Amino acid sequence: AMRREPDPPMGLPSLLAGRQRQTHEIALKPGDRVLMYTDGVTEARGSDGGEFGLEQFADYIIRATAAGELAPETLRRLIHSILDSPTSRLRDDATILMFEWTPPTR
Repeated sequence: AMRREPDPPMGLPSLLAGRQRQTHEIALKPGDRVLMYTDGVTEARGSDGGEFGLEQFADYIIRATAAGELAPETLRRLIHSILDSPTSRLRDDATILMFEWTPPTR
């Protein structure tokens, strides 16, 4: 897992953020997945009125990956689980990006 302290929001100039943006590098192995998301995803409200939350979000991704679910299907099901409740609502922009490294075969 590549866990790093988050940088300031993309639209915020680094002069106002108080520090320079950081660049991170990691070597991916075949089958590795990279997941990026905005806080609008974890702050989405579910049918019970509570936030979807980081713990539930991470648990969902971990379980789907362990079950061998393909990245597009994982995201499709996750998005539906967040939005399909009649009372669910987003309080902020919600963006999820997941990609899987599959090197070309020769």
